[in-house]
Amino acid sequence: MKAYTQGARDGYQDKKEENGKEHARLDKAHADHKAKQQDQDPKQDDLKQDPKQQGTTVTGPRGQTVVIAPPEKGDDGVSTDVKPLLVKEIDVNTLTLGTDSAQRSVSRRELRNFKQYERKLGAKENHLIKVADACKSLEAAAEDEVKDCQELAAQAKAVEGGERLAAKLTKLAEAAKAQAVEAAELAKRAKRAVEMCKVVLTNIGTRYAPLYKAVVDSDETKPAELRFYNDKGSYAPAA
Repeated sequence: MKAYTQGARDGYQDKKEENGKEHARLDKAHADHKAKQQDQDPKQDDLKQDPKQQGTTVTGPRGQTVVIAPPEKGDDGVSTDVKPLLVKEIDVNTLTLGTDSAQRSVSRRELRNFKQYERKLGAKENHLIKVADACKSLEAAAEDEVKDCQELAAQAKAVEGGERLAAKLTKLAEAAKAQAVEAAELAKRAKRAVEMCKVVLTNIGTRYAPLYKAVVDSDETKPAELRFYNDKGSYAPAA
């Protein structure tokens, strides 16, 4: 019986040592794999060291966590080196462009689409301006709410039995603070989008204004088409 017991103990000890070695091997393999991933993607360490690259983490009014991605840096893809297109000939259907243009011609219908896009982009710019203003107002209101909740929480603590109310007010203050941060970030993004719209609209105006003017000055332009381009008096007919 003693021999059986000793054998069982030895077997258990051997199994324990074997499991320990296996766990150590797996831990080492996991550590090596993780180190290899970090070597292949060193940017991950940079992201951890630079909180600005991780985005803004805020807590919503219902306790949910919202991560606002960081703005992209570098080339925004919008060039400011735009040259106007020159019109060589124009007829009832087509505008033939100058030899310096990669595109040889533009149809009147296509040009109307460009003009319509320009107007929609202008409307979008105005909308984004309103969004930015609204977000700034929300930020200010949230900051005022933070102050009010903090003051009320301090008053509640001074009253006997007001600890529970003070705790609720503190949570409300934290939620309002998170809303203020989120509103500020959204306002910042909206302003950045407005600037992008301005750049694109400037580029469109520079590039296509000669084409619009050519259509307005053309004797073959119909009255309805003339009104389409001249609805705001942007392009006066040639004298």
